[in-house]
Amino acid sequence: MAGDHAVSGRMEGHGFYTAHSTAQHVFGEQALDWLEQAAAEVVPPAAGLPYVIADFGAAGGGNSLEPMRRALAARAGAGPAMVVHTDIPGNDFSALFELLQSSPQSYLRAADVFGYAAGRSFYERLFPDGYLSLGWSSIAVHWLSTLEVTIPDHIYSPFATGDVRLALQQQSARDWRTFLQHRAAELRGSGRLIVLGGANEDDGTSGAEGLMNAANDGLRALVEAGAVRAAEYRRMTIPTWNRTLGEFVAPFDDPRLRARLDLRRAELRSAPDPYLLAYQRDGDLDAYVAAVVRAFRAAFEESLWAALDSDRDAMARDRIRAAFDAELAGRVAADPEGCATAWRVVVLDIAAR
Repeated sequence: MAGDHAVSGRMEGHGFYTAHSTAQHVFGEQALDWLEQAAAEVVPPAAGLPYVIADFGAAGGGNSLEPMRRALAARAGAGPAMVVHTDIPGNDFSALFELLQSSPQSYLRAADVFGYAAGRSFYERLFPDGYLSLGWSSIAVHWLSTLEVTIPDHIYSPFATGDVRLALQQQSARDWRTFLQHRAAELRGSGRLIVLGGANEDDGTSGAEGLMNAANDGLRALVEAGAVRAAEYRRMTIPTWNRTLGEFVAPFDDPRLRARLDLRRAELRSAPDPYLLAYQRDGDLDAYVAAVVRAFRAAFEESLWAALDSDRDAMARDRIRAAFDAELAGRVAADPEGCATAWRVVVLDIAAR
């Protein structure tokens, strides 16, 4: 799952993420009804001012077109509208702009609608006070703004223990409060924010443990083979934390935030793995393995390769990437069901007071 890759480095270009983010698209659809309801309930801005929508953590834009189109169609009132897609500077903005221009589903085909981008993390202020009518973030707020610790024997935060686990959890809590505080300032009165965030069950599981174990085992095999250095592996931590429902709603216990934002509803949801469903339907194991490996590469691999030593040139990095993809593919082929992901997500509907 991906989005605002706060500390993960540069996203692979040429629309690779958009082409291999079917799971993110499927989960994003779970919140579209809430988004449409929110868009319709926002009081239109004063005459002459645009209805401004922020797409927080846009990635390559492939999972943004339908939410933005539906939000614009559902909004109350008429007049000009602006959509601002935000992500970090290393995001694949070229692919996003090309998609907006060329896709038959682009919201830019509607009259008096304009699209822009902001190349900054959503853990920073992005808009002036009272500027936004509507905010949307889908499968992005699980990325951390910074990574102060690494997991010594795994790459995925649910497997962290002790002080490392506590540090990741605390960083996640700080990031989430910061995100909400900035949005509280940026939203207009009656403005709304719909967030679909990668989540954990109360027992700390996200639904991706099998796949992440396969990836971790593949990296350890590369260490044993001498392709990846032990010190490089110890630095490899995907900089995410999937919050529980309780962690998502906790900031609203603070009366200062509650005075500015109203948490109207929040739900923990799940859905089956779309790649596994396709495999169970057509029995094409090769297609399933390729889809899983490419989805993992699109969402997470740049986080791992950022830990490689600086003396690794482009050819060395490409060899490591290819070797890892082969290791992961073998493990997925050996246990298709065990490497399936049934991600948990939390959907939140937040209103500005």
